[in-house]
Amino acid sequence: MITDERYAKIVEITNAKGFISTKALAQKLNVTETTIRRDCEELSKKKMIIRVHGGAKSILHKNILSDRNERTMKDHAFCNTKEKDIVAKKAASMVKNGSCIFLDGGTSILAMLKYLEGKKNKIVTHSKLIVSNFCDYNAELFCIGGKLIPEFAMCTGPLTLSGLERFNFDYAFIGCAGIDIKRKLVYTAEMDTMAVKQKAMSLAKKSYLLVDSSKFGVKGFCSFISTDDFDAIFSDNNINIDANDIPKNFVLIDTNKAIF
Repeated sequence: MITDERYAKIVEITNAKGFISTKALAQKLNVTETTIRRDCEELSKKKMIIRVHGGAKSILHKNILSDRNERTMKDHAFCNTKEKDIVAKKAASMVKNGSCIFLDGGTSILAMLKYLEGKKNKIVTHSKLIVSNFCDYNAELFCIGGKLIPEFAMCTGPLTLSGLERFNFDYAFIGCAGIDIKRKLVYTAEMDTMAVKQKAMSLAKKSYLLVDSSKFGVKGFCSFISTDDFDAIFSDNNINIDANDIPKNFVLIDTNKAIF
């Protein structure tokens, strides 16, 4: 493949995914990661992509994510489905039978439902996606009300926070809009959902973050917590970060070895 063809493919793939790691691009185009890094540097200079730590981000998504430009939950449901699924499966494996758990909003958390079936858990959520997709007769589901944000399919605000205060959790599973490993920051798109995440974590014995590789290098409007504050952070391994730079609480799942 000549250079111009490779450039075109990199831009096409990056725009389709929003973010893709150097490792994943190298595998897709059958070239070395060094070649991909060099290509991404040139494409970044041409303003055709945005080069970020560990990969490339689409120029179409260059703005900081906020409640005005974040995609709806319906859009997210069809993005990075394989990566979200393997992350959700690993996260669900941490849950012991009969636990009380909080499930945050977002499609990464939604993917956990099928892997939690049969564990007789008590599940608390503010996510309408969780409610509409829940069908586990062995578990109990408690839905927290409040002000509905339609594009996120989540309830937020004072009523949501006061409802949460009635519960204590063994585990809180949290989603996010983006993550920055170097700065150790986790982002959300706006402040209302940020408050719910923080409250749920304060009520949980253990808190876990679910983040697929498309979220790395993406900044949201609010940085709501440090990566150090999670007991574990689950992600797929398409982030192409040197092993020495990966924080100790990260659990990376190999997408090539995942079995479903």
